[in-house]
Amino acid sequence: MKSFKEIEEYASKHFIPIARKDFVEFFMDLIIKNDYREVLEIGSAIGYTTLHLASLNNVYVTTIEHDENRFKICEQNIKDFNLEDKIECIQDDALNIFISQKFDVIFIDAAKAKNILFFEKYKNNLKDNGIVIIDNMRLDDFKKNVSRKKALFYEQKLVELKMYLDNLKDYKVSYNDVGDGIAILKKL
Repeated sequence: MKSFKEIEEYASKHFIPIARKDFVEFFMDLIIKNDYREVLEIGSAIGYTTLHLASLNNVYVTTIEHDENRFKICEQNIKDFNLEDKIECIQDDALNIFISQKFDVIFIDAAKAKNILFFEKYKNNLKDNGIVIIDNMRLDDFKKNVSRKKALFYEQKLVELKMYLDNLKDYKVSYNDVGDGIAILKKL
């Protein structure tokens, strides 16, 4: 796929979740305004957000995707956009790997039931002035495509996540309704 429009159409046709455009624009503006350069993305899917971020000047993305098919499409999209020198794409479960690098931004957009585990594993990879963004704090898009039982399960996980976030002592937590809702954690 050689354009963002093609990626959007492919994702829609194949029921692959990608970030909403308003969130991607918000995220890119946030990166530019704060001069963030190093991003860790947990959950790349087919690379839609990854490609947008890496298209910015001086922004480098390390992205992790566990699904082999989505990973292959993501890698091909990175090649199609000629961004191989700005993106490191890792195919694995983010809970199974070790990364020592520090990042300005950690973007969690993977298995929703594991958000707390992802945060706990990677919070030490955050630079002192960095932020963590957790996507899908409303789960509106997700709930449209799953059974009622599964939706209830994820709603419960979301309640647990919000309680966890609201009790963090070393982070200022704020919420924003952009996209499907996000949490922004700023290290104190």
